[in-house]
Amino acid sequence: MGLAASQARFLGLTARKTNVEYEGQQVNQQRTALANQSANLFNEMLTLEVPTPPMANDYSKSEYVFTNQATSEQVTISSILKNPVEDGQQQTYTVDGTIDRADYASSAINLVYNGTGNNGYNVKADGDPVKYSISIGGRDYLELTGPAMCAALVDKFNSAPNSNGNNSADDLFYQYTNTQTGITYYINATTTGFDPSMDSFPAELQVYSAETYTREDSFHVDNATLTNAADGTGRFTTITFTDPDTGEEITCSMTMQTTQDDDAFDEAMDEYNAKKAEYDKRIAEIDAQTVIIQQQDKNLELHLNQLDTEQQAIQTELDAVKKVIDKNIEETFKTFA
Repeated sequence: MGLAASQARFLGLTARKTNVEYEGQQVNQQRTALANQSANLFNEMLTLEVPTPPMANDYSKSEYVFTNQATSEQVTISSILKNPVEDGQQQTYTVDGTIDRADYASSAINLVYNGTGNNGYNVKADGDPVKYSISIGGRDYLELTGPAMCAALVDKFNSAPNSNGNNSADDLFYQYTNTQTGITYYINATTTGFDPSMDSFPAELQVYSAETYTREDSFHVDNATLTNAADGTGRFTTITFTDPDTGEEITCSMTMQTTQDDDAFDEAMDEYNAKKAEYDKRIAEIDAQTVIIQQQDKNLELHLNQLDTEQQAIQTELDAVKKVIDKNIEETFKTFA
C-alpha cells in the first residue's frame, strides 16, 4: 500500500472510530435516561402508601344498657353529660340514647266468601267441643279464636292501607295466625257481623294483619341520677329518672356492654379493599415498566459491547496502518537522504 493510500485509509478509520465513539456516547446517554426512569419508578414505589386493613377493635364501643322496669323496654345509652350544679347539690346528668319498642305494621285485605282466587275464604267447624277454622285461597284451615277486644291495635287497623277505617276500641275481633309467617289476622265481628257459628257469612270481609317489629325511639332525660360502682372503676351501676310518659320515678340497674359497629367496619373493609386493589394495580404497572426498562437496557448494553468490539478492531487496524505509514515515511526519507 502506498503512502497516499495508507493515509486515506488512516483518515477513514479515524473517522469511523470517531463515529463509533459518538454512537457509544449516545448509547450511554440512553442507558443513563433508562436508569433515571428506573430510579423514578423505584422512588414512586417507596412513596406509595401501603393500605392497612381495619381492626375490628377500632369499630367497637362500650355502652350502658338497662331495662325499663315499667315498660320492659331496653334502653341503650349513647351519651352521659354532667349537669352544672352548685356546691353541696347532688350531681345530675343529661342522658341520651335509644329505646327498642315493639310496634305493629298493619295492612287490610278484602276476602270474598266461597271465592276461587287467593282472596276467597271459607269457614268450617271442627271437633267437639266445637272449634272453628278459616281457609284463605283454598289453603289449609287456620284456627279461629275470639271474639276479643283489640283496642291497642285499632288505630293501626284504621290507618292501614285500603282500610275502611270503621274500627272502634270497643269492637270485638276474631283472630287467626298464619303458622308459616307467624302473622296474626283480625276480623271485626262488630262491624261485619262475622260469626263462625252461623250458617251464613258476609259476602265480602275485610281482614287486618298485625305484624310485630321493633322500632327505635329516642331516649332523653335531663336530670338523671347515676350511682357509681364500688370497685373504683368509675362505672355506673344504676340510673334513677322520672319516666316522661308516666311521671313515675324509676331506678334501673345498668350494665356496660361492648358492641361492634358492623356497618362501619364493613364500610372500612370495602374502602381498604378498593385502596389495596389500586395499590396492587400500581405496583404491577411499576413492575411491568421496570421489566421493559431492563430489557431495553440489556439491548443497549449488547449494542455497546458490539461498538466496543468494533472500536477495538478499528484501533488494531489503525495501529497497523500507522506502522505502514511510518515505514513508508522512513523509506522515503532514506531514499532522498
